[in-house]
Amino acid sequence: MILLREPPDLIGYFAGNLGSLFMEDVFSYVLSGIRSGQLIIQHGSLRRTVSFRDGQVVFATSTERYERLGAVIVQLGLITSEQLTHAIGLVTPSRRLGQVLVTEGTVSESNLYNAMTFLVREVVLNLFEMMEGNFLFLETQPPVADIVKLPERTRDLVIQGIKRGEATNRMRRLYPEDTRVVAGALAVPPGEEALFARVRHGVTLKELRPAYEGSIHAFLTWVEDRLRTGELIVEPLPETSSPLRSFDWGPAPETLGPEDRYNLLLSLVYRALQEVGRDVGMLSSFLDAPPSGLEDAYAGVTLDEDGRVDVALIRNNVASGDEALSRALTLEALDAFVSYALFTAQNALPPDIAGQLSLTYRALQEGLT
Repeated sequence: MILLREPPDLIGYFAGNLGSLFMEDVFSYVLSGIRSGQLIIQHGSLRRTVSFRDGQVVFATSTERYERLGAVIVQLGLITSEQLTHAIGLVTPSRRLGQVLVTEGTVSESNLYNAMTFLVREVVLNLFEMMEGNFLFLETQPPVADIVKLPERTRDLVIQGIKRGEATNRMRRLYPEDTRVVAGALAVPPGEEALFARVRHGVTLKELRPAYEGSIHAFLTWVEDRLRTGELIVEPLPETSSPLRSFDWGPAPETLGPEDRYNLLLSLVYRALQEVGRDVGMLSSFLDAPPSGLEDAYAGVTLDEDGRVDVALIRNNVASGDEALSRALTLEALDAFVSYALFTAQNALPPDIAGQLSLTYRALQEGLT
C-alpha cells in the first residue's frame, strides 16, 4: 500500500495487516478513540476505503465493480442495465453518476440516498470476509463532504460484520476453492443462465467465482442455496486429487472447550508437518526458547507424540490464586504458541492445508469471543 500524499490535517495513523489483526480489532481502534479519518484496506487490486466521523462510519468506497453505485442501483431494481449504460455516457469530470441519474429524472433523490446508504453498509460488511491484506487508518479532521447516515451505529454494524465473517468462514470450510460443481437436472433459475453455462460441464468454485457479481459471502451463499435445491451438484474428487481432501481435520473446534481447541490446532499443524515430511522439531523450538514473558508459562512443557501440550502444567505454571486470571493467562500462552505454529505452517505446508488451518484458527477464535 502506497500513500502518495500525506493529508495536510493528519493527526496520526495506525497500520498493519490482516494476518496479525482481525477486522474487528481495526474498527475497535477507531471506535474506542471516537476517531475521525479514513481507513484504507488493500489486497492485490482490491481497495476499500471507509470514512469515519467521531467513530461512526459516514462513507465507503470500493474498487470492486459490484460495490459501485451503478451496480447497486441496478441490483436494487431502481434502474435497468440499459438505463445505467445511458447514464454513464453522460458522466463528466464535473458531473458524477448520481447527479446524472437525478437530473435526468431516472432516480429520485431519496432513492439515490437510500442506494448510497445501502452501498456504504455493504462495503463495510464485506470487509469482514477479508482474511488477507494491509490496512492504514489516517486520523484526520472529520470529513465534510460525501456523508451518509447509516440506520445503525457502527458498533452494531461491526457485530453484523463479525457474524457475516463467521458465516463466510463456515462456508469456506464446507466448500473449498477446489470443490467441483456441475449443473443438476432442474431448470436454470431465471437470470442465472450465464452462470449455469459455465457449470454445464463441471467447474471448480475458484473458476466460477469471477463470473459471479457479488461478495465472497454472497457467492458462497448462492452456491449453498443451489446445492440445497439441486440446481447444482458437487462432483466427487479422486481421493488423491488434493492433500486437503485426504487430511483428517478431527472434531470441529466449536464442539470443544477453549484449551482443547488450541491443542487440536497444535496437533493438526504437527500432523500436517509429519505428513508432508517436514521436521516437527520446528514447533519444539518455540518451547525451547519461549517469547519474552512466557518463559515461566512454558517451563517444563513439551510436545507429546500427537503434538499437544500439557495444559494442566501450563495452568499450574501461571497459577496466581485467582482461577479466572490463571485461566486467562493459560489461554494467552496457548494462543501465542498456536500463532507461532500457524506462522510455521504458512512457510512449511502446501497452500491449501495452510489456508485451511488458518480458517480453523478463525473458527476457534470466533468461538472464544
